[in-house]
Amino acid sequence: MSRIRFRQRQKLLAAAAGAAAALLLSTAAGTLYVRQIEQDYREDRSGYEQQIAAMEAQRIPVYALTRDIKAGQKISENDLTEIEVVRDTVPADMPKRKDAIGRYSKIALSKNTPLTSEMLYEGAVTPSDLRSQEFRLIELPTRLAQGDYVDVRVKFPTGEDFIVLSKKKTEDLASGTIWVRMNEREILTMSSAVVDAYLNDASIYAVSYIEPGLQQAAVVTYPSNSSVLDLIESDPNIVERAKTELERRMRDKLETGLDLLTPEEIQKYLNNKANASAVNPGTQSNSLIENSRQNADETGGAQTEADIFTDGGSTDTGN
Repeated sequence: MSRIRFRQRQKLLAAAAGAAAALLLSTAAGTLYVRQIEQDYREDRSGYEQQIAAMEAQRIPVYALTRDIKAGQKISENDLTEIEVVRDTVPADMPKRKDAIGRYSKIALSKNTPLTSEMLYEGAVTPSDLRSQEFRLIELPTRLAQGDYVDVRVKFPTGEDFIVLSKKKTEDLASGTIWVRMNEREILTMSSAVVDAYLNDASIYAVSYIEPGLQQAAVVTYPSNSSVLDLIESDPNIVERAKTELERRMRDKLETGLDLLTPEEIQKYLNNKANASAVNPGTQSNSLIENSRQNADETGGAQTEADIFTDGGSTDTGN
C-alpha cells in the first residue's frame, strides 16, 4: 500500500516538474517574443520619427489668400496668411510677404490658394497727372461690374471703329455712369473723341476684357483730330455740350427701343434682369429705370419696372 502511494507521489512530482519546466520554457519564449516585438516597435517608431523629422525639415513657410481675389485686384496685407507646406510640393519662386503685398493678381484666385510669383504682376506707378473721370455717355456692356477692365471705342457712321482708351479699370459703376482713371493725354484724346462723336453722329461704347490679368492692353488706334483739338482749345465749353448731346442721344435711342418692345418682350427683359441680378449682384442697373424711380420718389409716387416701360411708351405715343 505504501509502495503504491510512493509511486503516485513520484508521478505527481514528475508531472509538476514537467509542467513547471514547460511553463518556464513558455515564459522564456514569451518574454523573448515580447522583447522582439518591443524592439521592432522601437525601430519602426524611430524610422517613422526620422521620416517625420526629414519631412518637417523640408517644410517651408508660404503665403496663402484669406479671401477670394478677382483678376486685376490688388493684394493687401490682410489678404495673406502664413502656412507651411512641403518644399517639393510648391514651385521654387514662392514670394515673400513683403513682395506679394501691393502687387496685382493676373487671374481669379480662390481663398486658401498659395501665392506664386507667376500669379502676380507689378502695378504701374501712379503718375502725377492721373485723374478720376466719370462718363454717362458711354454705351456699357450689360454685365459690366465694378473692377472689370474695358476698352472705350468710337464708331462712326462710315463703319470706322477706333480704340480711344485701352484697358481701363471700372473704378465705380452706378446707373449707367462709369468712373475711370485717366492721365492728361487720355483726357485730351477722350475729349477729342467726344466732340468728334458729337459732330459726326458717332457712338462711343465699351467692351470688356475676358482675362485682364493675362490679356495685354490693346493699342490705341484713335487719331486725335487736330481740328477738333483746335476747336476744344478755342471753345472749352464744347466738350460739355458734346457730352450733354451724346447723353441725350443715348436716352433717345433707349426710349426709341423701349417703344418697339411688346409686352411679352418687356416681361422677358424683366425676368432676365432679375436672374442676372441674382447671379451678378454687382452689375450695373438700368439708368432709365433708376431715373424714373427717382422722379417717382420726388413726386410721391411709386413705380414698378413694368409701369416704367408702359408709361414711357404711352407718353411717347401721346406726343
